[in-house]
This record gives sequence, C-alpha cells and structure tokens, in this order.
Amino acid sequence: MIKFFRKIRQNLLSEGKTGKYLKYAIGEIILVVIGILIALQINNWNENRKNNLLEQQLLKALLTEFETNLTNLDRVINFNDSNIKNSVSLGKYTGPSLSDFNEKELSELMVGIFKIEPRFTPSQGTVMEVINSGKLSVLSDAKLRNALSDWQSTLASVKRQEDYVVERRDLGHEFFLKEGNFRRHLNIINDPLLNAKPSRFKNNDFKFLENEEFESQLYLFIVASENLKQSFYLPLRFKIVDIIKTIESQIN
Repeated sequence: MIKFFRKIRQNLLSEGKTGKYLKYAIGEIILVVIGILIALQINNWNENRKNNLLEQQLLKALLTEFETNLTNLDRVINFNDSNIKNSVSLGKYTGPSLSDFNEKELSELMVGIFKIEPRFTPSQGTVMEVINSGKLSVLSDAKLRNALSDWQSTLASVKRQEDYVVERRDLGHEFFLKEGNFRRHLNIINDPLLNAKPSRFKNNDFKFLENEEFESQLYLFIVASENLKQSFYLPLRFKIVDIIKTIESQIN
C-alpha cells in the first residue's frame, strides 16, 4: 500500500503536476491521521472494555467481602451487648455486706462477661488487593474509592477502642483470679474445655464484689463497652452498609 502511494506521488512529480501532488500529499496525510485516530479509538475502546470487566469483577468480590464483614460485625455487636447486659447484672451484687447469692448464677455471669472479648476481624483480601495492586483507579465511583482508602484507618480506630475495652475486662477479671477459685468456677459451669472436677478448697465467696475498686473497674468496663458500640461499632456498621449500597449501584 505504501509503495502504491509512493508511485502515485512520483508519477505526479515526474509529470510536473505540482499542484495535484500537494493536494494528494495533504489528502494522504489526512488519511494517515484519520487512520491513527481510528486505531487509538479502537485501542481506547478495548482498554475501557477490559477495565469495565475488571471493575465488575472487583465490585462483585468486594460486595461478597463486605456482606461477610457486616455479618461478622453484627455478631461482635451482639457479643458486646451480652457483655454489657451481664456486667450490669453482676453490678447488682457489688457493694459492702454481700447478701445471699447463687454461686452458679454468679459464676455464669462471670463467664458471660470475661470469656468472650469483642473483636471485629474483617475479611480484607479483596480490599487489600485493590489498594496494593493499584487497582483502586479502576473503580469509577469516587465515593467508593474514598471509602476503601479510609478503610484501614477506620479499622485501626476501632481496634484501639477494642484494646481499651479488653484491658478493662482483664483488670476486672484479675479480682476474681486473685480472690476466687477458678477451678471451682470451671467445675460449677461445666466448662466443655476441661473436666476440672470439684476443688477441695472452700466455696467461692465472691468477696471481691465488696471491693470498691472492682466495682469501679466493672462500671468503667460497662461504659467503655457501650462507647465501643455507640461511637465505633455502629458508625462502622453504617459505613459498611453504605459501601454495600454503593457497590450494588455500580454492578451491572
């Protein structure tokens, strides 16, 4: 094709048809430019098509991941609510001159408060892949990109409050370990992890419930747990739900 055009130009020059040659040369340049533009357009179309396919794949994977995270967060919120409820129930027994109590009931309350710690451990495989591989730019929705960019800092903030709550829990638990009989406690609640068998030491008298410092630690734990829910878990849940809705609106 190139040889064909060159031959035409040479014939026009040899025949002295300079005007026609210039017109032809200009026309040839225009054709070449048009050809380049068409090629670029086709290439852009292919790239856009590939990016759209990749975006849809990422969106579907992100949707699955955040739906799983929402389920996990709801489970953790329920655990935290249970800790608060059991702590408030235990608080009814704190104070001087501990009245009659049911040892098994108090042991079960202690299990309800101190055995399970609230920890939200989200699935992050897809989010980290999107961020670390530079695929964040593939996502066309700016709101979603910003939400994913902020995801790690949000989780770090939640974890700091969780750590504080667990520290408060452990401080309260120390009173029971120092002043109570943990083996007898395990036997009374029939802990499935260990057949502790009855202890030969005396019954748990739960005297630590008469300790003012324990009461303070218990209620600090309650406040910290409630703050964890209101100021961290619920806003995080709102963010996850919002991310899910944004993703769903982008999936074809």
